[in-house]
Amino acid sequence: MLTRTLITGISFALTIVPAFGAYKDDVRYTELANELNLRGTTVPSGVGVNVTQVEGPEATNAYLPNALNIEFATVNIVDQGGSGLASNHATWVGRNLYGSSTSLTPDIDTIDVHDANDWLNDWRTGTPPIEPNPLQNQSWATWLEDFGLNSSSMTLRMDYASVRDSFLPIVGLYNSDYGSQTIPSDIPGVYGCIYNGITVGVSDGTHRTGVTIYDGAGRVKPEIVAPGRIPGLSSTAQYTSYATPMITSAAALLIDAADSNTSSKKPLTLKAILLAGADKAISVNWDQTTTRPIDDVYGAGELDIYESYFIQQAGQQTVGSSIDERGWNLTTLARRGSDDYDITVPSGFKLRNLSALVTWNRTVSSNFFSTSLANISLTLIDSSSTIQSSDSAVDNIEHIWRDSSNALSAGNYTLTVAHSANSTVDYALAWRSELYQDYSLWSSSVFTANTPVDLRDADDDPDADGIKNLLEQAFGGDPEAQDLDILPISETIEDNGQSYLQISYRKPEFENGLTYTVETVTDLNGTWSSLSSEVELISIVSESGGFDRYTYRLVDPISAADKAFIRVEISETP
Repeated sequence: MLTRTLITGISFALTIVPAFGAYKDDVRYTELANELNLRGTTVPSGVGVNVTQVEGPEATNAYLPNALNIEFATVNIVDQGGSGLASNHATWVGRNLYGSSTSLTPDIDTIDVHDANDWLNDWRTGTPPIEPNPLQNQSWATWLEDFGLNSSSMTLRMDYASVRDSFLPIVGLYNSDYGSQTIPSDIPGVYGCIYNGITVGVSDGTHRTGVTIYDGAGRVKPEIVAPGRIPGLSSTAQYTSYATPMITSAAALLIDAADSNTSSKKPLTLKAILLAGADKAISVNWDQTTTRPIDDVYGAGELDIYESYFIQQAGQQTVGSSIDERGWNLTTLARRGSDDYDITVPSGFKLRNLSALVTWNRTVSSNFFSTSLANISLTLIDSSSTIQSSDSAVDNIEHIWRDSSNALSAGNYTLTVAHSANSTVDYALAWRSELYQDYSLWSSSVFTANTPVDLRDADDDPDADGIKNLLEQAFGGDPEAQDLDILPISETIEDNGQSYLQISYRKPEFENGLTYTVETVTDLNGTWSSLSSEVELISIVSESGGFDRYTYRLVDPISAADKAFIRVEISETP
């Protein structure tokens, strides 16, 4: 029996009062939850999702999360070994994965917990056990070479089982000061070298980095990073053990959000959506090359659950269609096939922050003697030439990223997924982007010859309706036609026996380079204020024509002051 495993975290005994908001802000969960609440949409919380948690024991049989922890009051924790004891490591992993206040998914249903030593014995030889759950969290790592064995025996079986049972394994890498320092690669064989899952590093980059050596050399790891602070501790140190469950929790959130859409919660789709949504701003040094699809430290970037959620909710969009700013597809690429996805950037706009990522699985034979991996490319083409391509010979992801400094101008483009092999291959493609129109772009497209050039500045009002051009842009008006109905609406409303002053305005769904600030004052000779203690956003409602209506209300009722005023201030974003 193998008796040594390496945990990717580190154990502490200190417990203090925690502050949980920071990392939820980092991955944009707070922003997502706030927006969904304002839109009257239920925030996904992992309802009905079951997860497998594999733990390297801190001591003999010490691999279980502490079931008495108040964070786990509603979670069904099942000890698959039968005689487990509580460990700090498993408890901290659990708090980031399904903790009631510390995770993104407090309503995960059941957690099946395994001792990593038992797991090694069950998965190293023969046919791997059936995995009943859609997600595996593996916050531990090891090299079987330390025991005179071959790590590929484990990675082959994991890749095989993940396809057979349709689950997504999510695994942590070593921390920078952890694991065997003599192994000829910084990427642990178990399970850092898998193809058909997601490997995770930490947001501050203090994980071990490098490329795979065995079972497919040269592949960049990790694929994504996340905050890895220990829940409940004040230390700013980050560990991959606690970053990994952040990704697993995000995947569980997406499974819940998918509802009855089976394709959007398939492992390949989840992987593509999470990686395409990842935030590159985690490092000013983030880069890629044509043959290295992701950064060699931060992978696709830091978890951004806001973007990933809206990629998923944009829906599945088919080959040959004109795709939206966000979306995904799960489909089969034909033998020597080529699938096109059309992108149209309208006149007067640019398309910026385009992130498109395709991923596919390695195929492993049932006797584990042979494998095959398609060599897929991802290319961005305009009407006449290739603009950008991603074509790694070894990785099973390809990625195109174009930040705001490389925005696409108005015109027609095509994303092409292709391969030259005489076989079919299933793949998932996910993308996000941002239509952008500042005042300069807007004015270049809305004025006709009827408006003299000297009446096209932001402060002009060529149609003499009292609405300056900048406000026409802000509220979606026509600067050459009188349209007073675009102006904000202020009114007094009754709520629980009190009267409140509120204002609502419409705003384009796309980014327009403007800042909207709602302000209030009780004396017109006084100073206008936008403090949240005085005025608050209470709802966002989608309207026709690609607009949202934002409604703000004064916090205090009208009875609290002799008089009150409210306005929307529009300014061009620096």
